[in-house]
Amino acid sequence: MMILTESDAVYAANKFIDYYTQFNRIDDYLRHIKEDRGENRSGYLPGFGADSDMFDKFDMHPNDMNFEVHVVDTDTKSRSKYNQWLYSETLNLTASNPIEEAIPGRTHKWIVVETNTDKVVGVVRFGSPTINSKPRNNYFGEVKSLSDINAHFVMGFNIVPTQPFGFNYLGGKLLALLASSKELKQQFDEKYGIDLKYFETTSLYGTTKGVSMYDGLKPFLRHIGDTESKFLPLFHDDVFRDFFWWFNERNGGERLISADKSSKKLKIQVKMISIIRNSLKDEDKLNQFNECIDHAMSLTEKKRYYLGDFRHTSEEAITWWKKKASKRFEKLKSEDRVRTELEIWGSTENMEIIR
Repeated sequence: MMILTESDAVYAANKFIDYYTQFNRIDDYLRHIKEDRGENRSGYLPGFGADSDMFDKFDMHPNDMNFEVHVVDTDTKSRSKYNQWLYSETLNLTASNPIEEAIPGRTHKWIVVETNTDKVVGVVRFGSPTINSKPRNNYFGEVKSLSDINAHFVMGFNIVPTQPFGFNYLGGKLLALLASSKELKQQFDEKYGIDLKYFETTSLYGTTKGVSMYDGLKPFLRHIGDTESKFLPLFHDDVFRDFFWWFNERNGGERLISADKSSKKLKIQVKMISIIRNSLKDEDKLNQFNECIDHAMSLTEKKRYYLGDFRHTSEEAITWWKKKASKRFEKLKSEDRVRTELEIWGSTENMEIIR
C-alpha cells in the first residue's frame, strides 16, 4: 500500500479534518455544497433562465389544473423545449441536495408541466436501483439477484417540485404519484426491454426531518423500512479533484483506484483514508483524524424507503392528488400562508434547505 511521508500524512489528515468539522448536521453539508456551486455559476440572471418557465400562478386552485409529463430530450442538437438544459437548470435551481449529473446505469428523465399555464411544476429522474437494500431484502424475505433487480425494479432518484408549488399544493406528492404510475412503467419497459414490477424511492432526509413528502400516499406508495446510514459524505467538486491529483502525484502518477471501477469517487476517498491511517505516526493526530471520520459518518442518516407497484394510472393519481391539494391550498389560503414568490437558489440567503 502507498505510504505518505509524515508531513504529507499530517497535511492530508488536516484536509479531512478542516472539511468535515465545519458541519454539524447533514443539511449543513448539503447547504455548503449548494452555496459553493451557486457562487461558481456564471451568466445567470433571475428571470432569464429556467425560473421563467416555472409555475408561478399561485392563486390557481388545484381543481383547475391539468398536467402533462414530457420525457426529457437529451439530444444536444434537439430543438425541443423539454431538453436537458431545462431539466438540469430546474433541478439545480430548486433541489435542496447537490445534484450529480454523471450517473452510471439506466436513466430516464421527466419534466412535468401544468398545461393551462404551460409552466414547469417539477422534474423527476429515474434510474437503476441500488443493488443491496436492507428494507427491500426484509420486505421480500430474500436478497434479490442482480438480474431480478435490473429486470423488475426502478428507482426514483430526483423527485423535485418547483417551489413554492411543492409547499402550496403538495407538489412532491403529485410527482411521486406520477412517478409510480403505469405511465412510467410503459415508458421504461419500452425503452429498456424489461418488465418493471416495482418502483422504489427514499426520503432525502432521515432523522433530521421526521416525515417525508412520500408519507400519506397509501396505497400507491408504502413505507416499508429504513435504509442503513453509515457511509461517508464525499468531498465535492474542486475539493475532491484537487486532492485526487495530489494523491496521484505522490503515487507515482498512478490512480488510487482503477478508472473502470464502479463508485470510483467513494472508493477513492475510502482508499485515501486508509493510506492516511497507515501513514500517520503521530498518535494524537491519528486519533484526531479518526474522530473526524467518525463525525463525518455520523452526519448521514437512515432514510425512509418506499415501494410502489404501478397499479394506478396517471389520471387516477391526479384525481387523488386534487382532493388532497385542494384541502392544503384552501387551508393555507384561509391562514394567509400561501407563498407567492419563486424559491430558487441564489434568490435568497435564507433558503430553507429542509422543506
